Amino acid sequence: MRFKPFFFALSMCCLPLSVMAADDFHTIEYTPPEIDYDVIGRMWDFVKLSTHAPSDLPPPRLVLDWHVPPFARMGFQYPTEQFPSYQMQISIAPRTIEQYSKEMVSWGVGHELVHYAFILRENHWQRGQATFQDQLKHHCNPEFKQITRAIADEIWKIYHSDTQRAAMYDEVEKSCFNEPNQ
Repeated sequence: MRFKPFFFALSMCCLPLSVMAADDFHTIEYTPPEIDYDVIGRMWDFVKLSTHAPSDLPPPRLVLDWHVPPFARMGFQYPTEQFPSYQMQISIAPRTIEQYSKEMVSWGVGHELVHYAFILRENHWQRGQATFQDQLKHHCNPEFKQITRAIADEIWKIYHSDTQRAAMYDEVEKSCFNEPNQ
């Protein structure tokens, strides 16, 4: 889903860990202890490898955002010509941290990291632009679905929860079904 047309959100919602990548994520405001930065750092390494991103590409900011609409759990936002004041960041609703498992929160952040990588790839990996173009619809894109399923598999390798992995796979399909134009 999008907040305005350019704010992606979830409809529901092993690679070595680079210590530096995990440190990049510690910029979250009001850091809750439930966010597993090590897992998210591994997911970021996995997303960069899967999308052929530059190895030194930093992740976007993670921000707890009390303004995330009730229908969303988190979302990736970025500046566009229509909304140039948007910050490039992943906004997480605090209720998401309270209501969902650490596995699902990690998967959700991974899902948003794939949006981030796809937007940057579409814009030739140029992070410093004032605005970004987004012509590709992500949720039903076969590559996007494959990567977000693979993120579920990577999280399964860490936590070994078949139930959580099944729920993540379900979210991949729900995202496409509920928001095919994103």
